[in-house]
Amino acid sequence: MMKAVFEPISNSLNQSFHFGVFEKLEFETPWHYHPEWELTYITESTGIRSVGNSIQAYHPGELVLLGPNLPHCWKTNKATKQLAKSTVIQFKNDFLGEGWLEKDEFSLVKKMLDKSNYGLIFENLTANDIGEKMNLMKEMSPTLRLIEFIKLLHELSLENAKVLSLGASFNVNSIGSGRIKKIIDFVDKNYQTKIDSTQLGDLVFMTPVSFSKFFKKSFNKTFTSYLNEYRVSKACELLKESDISVEQIAFETGYPNLSFFHRQFKLFTKKTPANYRLEFYK
Repeated sequence: MMKAVFEPISNSLNQSFHFGVFEKLEFETPWHYHPEWELTYITESTGIRSVGNSIQAYHPGELVLLGPNLPHCWKTNKATKQLAKSTVIQFKNDFLGEGWLEKDEFSLVKKMLDKSNYGLIFENLTANDIGEKMNLMKEMSPTLRLIEFIKLLHELSLENAKVLSLGASFNVNSIGSGRIKKIIDFVDKNYQTKIDSTQLGDLVFMTPVSFSKFFKKSFNKTFTSYLNEYRVSKACELLKESDISVEQIAFETGYPNLSFFHRQFKLFTKKTPANYRLEFYK
């Protein structure tokens, strides 16, 4: 059903888990999945984060924990001219040996990892604290890095986190078509214009009714809801990265009707655009 790219994780150094620091012009990896858990700390850049059926604006200082085989990607906002920087840890369910998650010492960690099957994002204070510790791991020996990572998992298991991909489950074993990737790419390039089910149906060789059913079954939300969520996420980017008027932002994200833009923005963020901008710059 869901078309995502399988990403094999290299572990050529025969270490217990993969640790890496990413620094390029943009996050290049497409919508993809892998059997490892992934802990990602964004050091620099802004853009759109897609996790399962969740679409949100991302920003520096966010920390996300993803469960195995959960499709995801970060799309960089190229207009800011910032580098894309992140620190990433990926690990398998046997990285501490068989059955480690069933031990009493890891009961809280297991509970957290189970929740991460739908993606978790941590509160800002937690994210900044853990992110700084992750960045320091770069200079550690492999043994101390492993010890530090176990400590970080324990610390995270004590903190609150929000679930990202509510109500959606992805069966990556049955991936058989490129429909979803085509749809995601089309929205990314055309969100500023009017998009309807006829256009998307033609794109993936389906009738409008068949397309709507396919999308709802795949994402557990209508395409209209997905598109509005994407547009609002783009508006969040502009509110954070620019000082242009709310009216202009509405127009640039595909909302010629300002009052409708306000309703959609509040629906997804629980704030007005003006309050969102003020809160971000506090």
